[in-house]
Amino acid sequence: MDEARSGLGPLETTVLDALWASGTPMSVREVIRSLGERRPAYTTISTVLENLRRKGWVDREQIGRLWFYRPIRDRASHAAQRMHGALTDSGNPHATLLRFVDDMAPEDVDVLRGLLADVPRDGES
Repeated sequence: MDEARSGLGPLETTVLDALWASGTPMSVREVIRSLGERRPAYTTISTVLENLRRKGWVDREQIGRLWFYRPIRDRASHAAQRMHGALTDSGNPHATLLRFVDDMAPEDVDVLRGLLADVPRDGES
């Protein structure tokens, strides 16, 4: 599933990646600095952050005269949501999961087995 399906554009995804990488709330100027050589205008990043807030991806807190933004969901939750969307969109989640697991590295399959072993089946406590 691409950014468009997750409701995020390329610049929104880049800004969200910067917030995740930071681990702390960031001002608009801090986000711009974190983008390296790519330096969009202050108003562009401010608008992107407000769009992310409107879409429910980030929250903000005002300290003094500045707004500081932080992601509401972590990167793993975002990835899980995208994976769930891909399964739903596939039309055949069983076949999609099978192909996904077939392409996984053996150590990732072992992790998945361990995780699934800890999930109770329906009717079990």
